[in-house]
Amino acid sequence: MDQPTDDVVARLCGRDIADLRWHWDEAYDITWDGRFRARRLDDGATLDADTAEELDQRIRHDYVERPVSRPP
Repeated sequence: MDQPTDDVVARLCGRDIADLRWHWDEAYDITWDGRFRARRLDDGATLDADTAEELDQRIRHDYVERPVSRPP
């Protein structure tokens, strides 16, 4: 099977980033630079992962352990 092009990978990651941001953007700055990353908006601590699903799970665990205050 052919490997996906960089353009296809970027487009797919863009969708994943949009979904993560929709759920978490008030608490984390979500980016992708070849790895998925989330930076807490309260203290700047970062999480990273190979996949969006893995980052979502890491964010959920982090948020349960230490909730990020969100604006009212």
